[in-house]
Amino acid sequence: MSHKTIALSLAALCVVLSVILVVMGVTMAGWGRSAEPAPDAGGQQAEEEPAAPVSAATEEPSVTPGEASTPAPTATPVPTEEPWSGPDVPAQSTEAGASYFADAGFLGNSVLSGLWYYDGDNLLPDDSFFWSDGLTILGASPYAAQMSGYGKIYVGFGMNELSYEKNTLRQAYNTVLDQLEENNPDAIIYLVSVSPVSLWKSSNDRYITRELVLSFNEMIREIAQERQVWYLDIYNVLSDDDGYLPSDVTNDGVHFTPAHYELWFDYMNTHYIPDGTEAPPADTGAASEGQP
Repeated sequence: MSHKTIALSLAALCVVLSVILVVMGVTMAGWGRSAEPAPDAGGQQAEEEPAAPVSAATEEPSVTPGEASTPAPTATPVPTEEPWSGPDVPAQSTEAGASYFADAGFLGNSVLSGLWYYDGDNLLPDDSFFWSDGLTILGASPYAAQMSGYGKIYVGFGMNELSYEKNTLRQAYNTVLDQLEENNPDAIIYLVSVSPVSLWKSSNDRYITRELVLSFNEMIREIAQERQVWYLDIYNVLSDDDGYLPSDVTNDGVHFTPAHYELWFDYMNTHYIPDGTEAPPADTGAASEGQP
């Protein structure tokens, strides 16, 4: 073989080797790179959307077909108890009238009985008064025992026992109230204040004085509050600006004229507890305080 032939053969071999190396380089380069995403339709390379977060699956409560789920019980609101509004009798917008007093009973002394004597308008029933001259709360039980079925009861004592010991009087009041409430369970009970006395009487009597009247009325109101019955304050209705019974309406400083009783009538007729008012339970614990 000539030198020229050998040279051409070597040159051809070199060309073939070069082509092989080029091809192998391209292939190896493809193996070393990850495939890139294809461009989108607009020629821009599409970005890979992040994967949606995976939330923990909440297990639905299993309900048997045909069964209704039981709702949680709703707490029933507890009614708020109305506070005791007594013991003072409130004024009303209308007069009570004779129909209100048709089932009323009266227990007391001679001062209270004046309502019966001077009832010119026949506002009060004739057979509804239980009283006697000189009667005190200490002797009222036999009278109270006769009273039954009344819708209202007015209890008026004090003038004859102003100087008595208070604990004894409290016990007597509670005894009488127990009787009245037992025999008249639906009755509205009023404790009537002691009426005023004249300046002359208060200045000349050892036991019947304005100061003792005020002290007795304070005790009556306290008993009314404890027993949750009503306190009818006629003292301030019948007294003058100084707290005395006007001298021109009385002959003995204690009892008074029919015209002055009209003030009492008018006050009762406009200060009352309407029928159907439910009486609150008596505070028996408080009522027993101070008793022997």
